[in-house]
Amino acid sequence: MGSHSLEIGKEAPALTLSSHSRLNDLSDLDGKYVVINFWNPNDPVSRINNRRLSDITSNLNSSKVKFVSICTGENDVLANEIMKVDNVSDKTISLSAKDFTPQITEDFQINTGNRSFMIDPFGNLVSISPTEEFINSILS
Repeated sequence: MGSHSLEIGKEAPALTLSSHSRLNDLSDLDGKYVVINFWNPNDPVSRINNRRLSDITSNLNSSKVKFVSICTGENDVLANEIMKVDNVSDKTISLSAKDFTPQITEDFQINTGNRSFMIDPFGNLVSISPTEEFINSILS
């Protein structure tokens, strides 16, 4: 269990960037629903889920929702190539394990690299492993 409680309706863990991150901050996510998916290049199920969530969110109003894909593998080049092969939307915010502090995997309780979440505009966790129907019901 991480240092953060993952309870629906409670504040979600922070997406704390490391000093090596390619992004300055995640402030462009403020006021939007955020779907986060942790995936691993060695796990086909997590790759499928990453593509599925990318497809779902790319068809929605980008002023309401953003998709953040976080590869838990250490090889950025491999992750980028996989995302191209898997046709992950270019609207996706793509991050790797190097972009975040190690605390994030503990806070989000990521053991396998295959876990997804939906966070509301106020930073509260609204779903663990959100389905397409759930995402659409929230954003319609």
